[in-house]
Amino acid sequence: MPQRPNPTERGSYNPAEIESRWYAHWEEHDLFRTDALSGKEPHVIVMPPPNVTGRLHMGHALQDTVQDALTRIRRMQGMEALWVPGMDHAGIATQNVVEKALKKEEGKTRHDLGREAFLKKVWDWVDEYGGIILDQKRRLGDSCDWSKERFTMDAGFSRAVQDVFVRLYNEGLIYRGEYLINWCPVDMTALSDEEVDNVERNGHLWYVRYDLVDAPGSITVATTRPETMLGDTAIAVHPEDDRYADLVGQHVRLPLTDRTIPIIADDYVKSDFGAGALKITPGHDKNDFEIGQRHGLDVIGVIGPDGHMNELAGAYEGLDRFEARDRMVEDLEAAGVLVKVEAYRATVPVSSRSKAIIEPLISRQWFVRMEPLAKPALEAVRDGRIRFHPKRWENEYFRWLENIRDWTISRQLWWGHRIPVWYYVDENGDADESRPFVVSIDEPEPGMVQDQDVLDTWFSSWLWPFATLGWPEETDDLAKFHPGSVLVSGYDILFFWIARMIMAGLHFTGEVPFRDIFITGMIKDKQGRWMSKSLGNGIDPLDMIEKYGADAVRFSLTVLCAQGQDIKLDPTKFEMGRNFATKIWNAFNVFGQFMKPDTSYVRRRSFAELDLVERWMLTRLAETIEGIGEDLERYRLNEAAMRIYTLFWGDYCDWYLELIKPAYGETMEEDRIALALELYETMLQLLHPFMPFITEELWVHVRPREEGDVCMTSAWPSANADERDAADSARFQAMQELISGIRNIRAQYNVPPSQEILATLSVEKDMVDAISEHRVYFSRLARVSDLEVGVGLERPKAAASVVAGRNEVYVPLAGMIDLDVERERLEKEMAQKQGFLTGIERKLANEQFVSRAPEDVVARERSKADDARAELVRLKASLAELE
Repeated sequence: MPQRPNPTERGSYNPAEIESRWYAHWEEHDLFRTDALSGKEPHVIVMPPPNVTGRLHMGHALQDTVQDALTRIRRMQGMEALWVPGMDHAGIATQNVVEKALKKEEGKTRHDLGREAFLKKVWDWVDEYGGIILDQKRRLGDSCDWSKERFTMDAGFSRAVQDVFVRLYNEGLIYRGEYLINWCPVDMTALSDEEVDNVERNGHLWYVRYDLVDAPGSITVATTRPETMLGDTAIAVHPEDDRYADLVGQHVRLPLTDRTIPIIADDYVKSDFGAGALKITPGHDKNDFEIGQRHGLDVIGVIGPDGHMNELAGAYEGLDRFEARDRMVEDLEAAGVLVKVEAYRATVPVSSRSKAIIEPLISRQWFVRMEPLAKPALEAVRDGRIRFHPKRWENEYFRWLENIRDWTISRQLWWGHRIPVWYYVDENGDADESRPFVVSIDEPEPGMVQDQDVLDTWFSSWLWPFATLGWPEETDDLAKFHPGSVLVSGYDILFFWIARMIMAGLHFTGEVPFRDIFITGMIKDKQGRWMSKSLGNGIDPLDMIEKYGADAVRFSLTVLCAQGQDIKLDPTKFEMGRNFATKIWNAFNVFGQFMKPDTSYVRRRSFAELDLVERWMLTRLAETIEGIGEDLERYRLNEAAMRIYTLFWGDYCDWYLELIKPAYGETMEEDRIALALELYETMLQLLHPFMPFITEELWVHVRPREEGDVCMTSAWPSANADERDAADSARFQAMQELISGIRNIRAQYNVPPSQEILATLSVEKDMVDAISEHRVYFSRLARVSDLEVGVGLERPKAAASVVAGRNEVYVPLAGMIDLDVERERLEKEMAQKQGFLTGIERKLANEQFVSRAPEDVVARERSKADDARAELVRLKASLAELE
C-alpha cells in the first residue's frame, strides 16, 4: 500500500502522480468489487451507458462525479455499494463512424462489403477503439465495479433484448404496420419522435389558388411546403367556418396536375391560419395522415427515402425536395395560381443526430403500443414509489406519458439488435410477404430469413437496470441489486431513457427500476450557450484534469451542481477546487510539523477539559455531519460539499488552527496535536467521496496505517452527541463576530497587520466572563493589546464602531491613525462623491434623456446615483466617528 511512515515527509502536492498511483491501488486490490451474497444492505446506481464511440465530456464528468460521490459515501456507510458500468452500442452513431472510415480508407460503402463483412468491420472497430471513454472515466476516479461491466451488444444482453421483443409481440404490444414515420434522408432510417428536434427557422407561406371544378370560384390555401402539394388528396376547412360552408363536398383541381380533390370539413383546421383552408397531404404530414384516416383519403407519397422526388412527382421526378420546391413555386407563379408569398417563422423537424430536415414518409415499421405501458409508470411516480429530485420534473414526466404516442422501434441499419422476426422465402430467396411471418429468438425452420432491420438503440437501453444484472435469468446479482437505489441523469434523456426504463422495469420485473431520480442540470459555456464543435466553446474535462487535477475538477463540479439548474461553466471555476486541494494539503503542516514518527497521537482530554475553541470546533463538526446527512437525503450534493468546504477552510483553518498554533519557536502539546489530527482525519473522510485521491494520499501519511487501511473503506463519520455544546458554540460565534468587526475596522482604516490596537466591547451580560477568559483570542486574531469589556459601555471619543449581533465594538482611532489626515481625506472624498452625484442627478432630471435613452441605460444611471448616496452616508458616518 502506498505509504510513508513519517507524516512530515509528504513533499509538495502533485495531483497527476497521486491520482495514477491510487487508482491502480484501488483496482489491484478489488476495492470496487461487490458481493451479491453479502449480508450488507445494497445501494445500486446504474451508469447511463455512454456510446461506445464516445469521449469523455463535461456532462459525463458532472454526472459521474455525482454518482461516484454517492457510491463512495454509501460504501463508507457499510453498504454493498454497486455502481454498474457499461456502454451502449449506439446504432446510428457507430455505423456512421465505421462507414466514414470505410469510405476514407477503402473507398467502399457497406453495400460493397455486404452485411456480414461490414458487421465484422464494426466489431473490429469496437474492439480497437470502443471503450476509450471507460478508461477516461478512470482518470476521473470512477469507483465502478468493473467486473460487472456490460455492453448492450453482449450475447446475454442481446438475448434479453430479443426476449423482450417476443414477449411484447405475444402480448399484443408490438405490431407491424404502414404508418407515417419520421424519416432521416441522410441516415436513411426511421426515427422516433424523441430523436427529432423541433427548431425555429425563417421560411415562407405560399398562398396557392385551387379552382373549383364544377362551379366558378376558387379556394386559397396557405402552405409552408409547396413541394408536397402533388401528394394532396383533399382541402380541409373548419366545419364552423361560414366562409367555406357552401364549398364542403365540392371538388377543386390540384394545380400543376389533372387530378381533382374534394373539399372536406375537419375540426383540426385553424380558421385563423393563413386563409383558413388547409391542403391535406397524408403521405407527408402526421396531422394530415390522421385527417386522412378519419376521412378515408388516399395516401400518395411523392418524396422518396433519399429526399428526392419520386416517379409520382411527374415532371419533378429526381429533383431534390428543396430544389423541387423552388421549381414548383416558379411554375405556380407562371400558371397564375400563386396568390402571394409571406415571410413566416416555421417550426422545422430536424434529426437530432444528422441535423437533416426530417421527411415524414409512409413506411412499414415495427411499433410498441405505449399507452398500456405508460399507465403503471405514471402511477409509480404519483404514489411515491419513485421520487424526482427536484420534484418539478414530475410535471414534465406526466405531460409526456399522458400524451404518449406509439414508439417506432425498427431502424434501417445493420449495426444493432436484429429484429427477431422470420420470413419464409420465395423462389428468388427473398422474404415472402404473402405468407405469415414468425416471431422467434431462434430460426423457427431451416431456410427462413430474418428481418433486415434492427431495433432502436433505446429498445436495448430501456432494459439497462435489470438486464445488466442477468435478467431474464434469476441470478444472484438480480436478487441482490434490483431494484436500484437512484438514477443520476440529465433532463435531456428524461423521455428517451428514464421514462422508458420505468415502463420496462414495471412490466418485466414487476418492480420500479430505482427509487429516486436525481436530475442534474446541463453544462453550457460561460455565456449560457450549448457547447459544440462549431462554436469551439467545448471544455475538455481531461484537459482540466491535467491542469487542475481530478479532485479539483470533481469538487468544483459538485459545488456548481445545484439540482436541475444548468451550469454556465468557465474553466477558471476549477481554480476554486485546486485552491481548496492545496489548502487541504498544506493545512496538515500547521500541526503536522510538530509530530514525531514514533508517537501515537490519541486524545486523552475529555470534551469538558477542552478549550472553548476546541469544543466549538467539535460542535461544528457534529453539526456539519448531521447537515450532510440531510443534504444527501435530498440529493443536494452541492450543499453537502459547501458545508465541508466551510467547515474545513472557514472553521478549521481560519479560526481553529490559528488559535491553537503555538508562537514562533515554540512547540505544540501532544494532546492538542491529537485533537487537530482527529478533526483532520474526520474531515478527510467527509471529503473523500468528492476528492478521493488527495484524501487517500493524506490518509496514509498523517499516521502509520495497517495494510489495507485506506480512507475509501473507512467508516463514514457519525455525529457525536456527547461532544457538542450549543451554548459554548454560540458564545464562540459571538466572539467571532466581534473579532471580525475589529478586523473590518482595521481594514477600513488601513491599519498595518503588525500594529496593535485598543478595543472596547459593549456586550450582553453572559458574554463578559467568556470574553475575559479568552482575551488571547482577540490578541491573536485581531492584534488587540488592550481590551475593555463590559455591559452598556459608552462609545469612546473619536472611535470607530460596528454592531456585531447584540453586541457592539468600539475601536479608538486616536493613536491608531492621524485623525487630521483622515478627516482631510474623508472630506475630500465626500466632495468628489457629491460632485459625481450632482452630475448624475442633473442627467436624470433631463426629461429628454430619460424619455429617449434606452431603459437599461437609464436604470444604470439611477443605480449609480443610489450607490453614490449610500457611499456618502458611509463617509459621513466615518467622519462623525472622528469627533
